[in-house]
Amino acid sequence: MIAGEMWSRNDKEVSSYVEQKLAADASKLVRWGEPLYPGGSPCIMRFWLEGWEDGEPVKSCLQAPDRWQTQAAERITIEIAPDKLVTVQQQDVMVHVCAAKQPRSLTGARLGVGACLWDGAFVLTAYIAAQPVDTYAGKRCIELGAGVGLVGLALARLGAHVTLTDKPILLGLLRGNVAKNWLGERPPPGSNPDSQRGKADVTALEWGSKGYMSRVLQLATAKFDFVVATDCTYIDPDGNTPDDDHFMTACAGLCHESTRCFVTFEDRGTVLRNKFLAAAHTKFRHVKEVHRNALPQHYQLEHIDVWELRL
Repeated sequence: MIAGEMWSRNDKEVSSYVEQKLAADASKLVRWGEPLYPGGSPCIMRFWLEGWEDGEPVKSCLQAPDRWQTQAAERITIEIAPDKLVTVQQQDVMVHVCAAKQPRSLTGARLGVGACLWDGAFVLTAYIAAQPVDTYAGKRCIELGAGVGLVGLALARLGAHVTLTDKPILLGLLRGNVAKNWLGERPPPGSNPDSQRGKADVTALEWGSKGYMSRVLQLATAKFDFVVATDCTYIDPDGNTPDDDHFMTACAGLCHESTRCFVTFEDRGTVLRNKFLAAAHTKFRHVKEVHRNALPQHYQLEHIDVWELRL
């Protein structure tokens, strides 16, 4: 974490500070890659991190993912360019997504790896933000293993109706982030109630648990346009690997023939990769890797794979 400029822990002061920085730095935004569609604008994103160093609140701004800094932060604000959000929300200022994290809860409340942001979430968020502005407006999306909910929150900011799911122990963290971003049923103060805006709700879904498929089938009645999941295939600190078969069963169960399912994971070797692909091919007819050159420039991470799955 870079010290030097202090963050206030008061949410209103933090938001005011970010808004002032956005207005002052609008002409200095870094372009993170060319658009994925003709005639569009490049994907522009930055990270604002809030945390503590030597007992003092500190902030830093990143232009690319940095795991050491992002996982040390207590709060992350991600900017998405106005031509990606304002058109959908009909606003004339940049907006941001705030994801409160609880890294200390890894040992405290035993929230596990879901309490932190991982690189796959940043990569998929960047890929999503680089699409045409109307791609997600009014669409129905669901995120599996949402953790702090970054990808789902970004989709909701882009106008989607999002369901965030994870284990019951993580639902409190997710609900807090939905409320922090005013993406629940209540609109932000001063907003136009008739303006187009996304929203997010939170519910439990733990693949592999007893009776989980009945819950999957119940959720699937929503006819989702997009299913997303990041960093759900991994080896945990105890050396265990989540069950890819149940994970893929849940993903496929939430899809219909036109659903696009995006999954990212960290490539930790051929064993993990082959296990993922074997499970994917048993449930999906179309399994296609999103090539790194299709991702915004600073998100073409060698250790992160992005896959699109279709029935």
